[in-house]
Amino acid sequence: MNNKSALGIMFRIPEYGKVKKRLAAQIGLDMALKTYAAMLYETIDNISKLTDIDIYGFYEGLASTQNDIFKKFQPMPQKGKDLGEKMLNAVQWLFEKGYNKIVLIGADSPDLPIYYIRDAFSKLNHHELVIGPAGDGGYYLIGMNKPLNNIFKDIQWGSSNVMKDTISIAKNEGIRYFLLPEWYDIDDAENLRKWKKQQSAK
Repeated sequence: MNNKSALGIMFRIPEYGKVKKRLAAQIGLDMALKTYAAMLYETIDNISKLTDIDIYGFYEGLASTQNDIFKKFQPMPQKGKDLGEKMLNAVQWLFEKGYNKIVLIGADSPDLPIYYIRDAFSKLNHHELVIGPAGDGGYYLIGMNKPLNNIFKDIQWGSSNVMKDTISIAKNEGIRYFLLPEWYDIDDAENLRKWKKQQSAK
């Protein structure tokens, strides 16, 4: 599997009351569920344009109720107590399969330009770590060309310091990293309006 690249999408099966809880507090549970499902399907359609990259879906929830989600990639259940452990386990599993460039994304940035993802894989030719910073202090993408287990440890997930703390770990460990352009996550009504505006402009 030399020079093989893998993209993993971390997502939750759309289930009532279990997705986009911060957004649901603003727009209601019904609308949050419909919004997340639309975000997930747009993300899947977006990444299906990628070629020469194997795609895996690391999911949380009841897979049997949404089998149509899995038509375009190989599904794998998430494993771990928090987001960091789940991403770490996904990356380790992909490296064990023989991939040497691995990128993870979520479903919170459905209109992420596809060339950002392609650029991430390209930058992994010369950098050990690639990060896509999100406007809320987190990141929408992380990629690496070798196991960097500590990148996912001792991070307060969901805080506005995720990106800053991740870069701090990279600097402390002498990891060569590259930052992609900033993009936005849809976690509140303001960014939801931004996404809908982008959709209507297509």
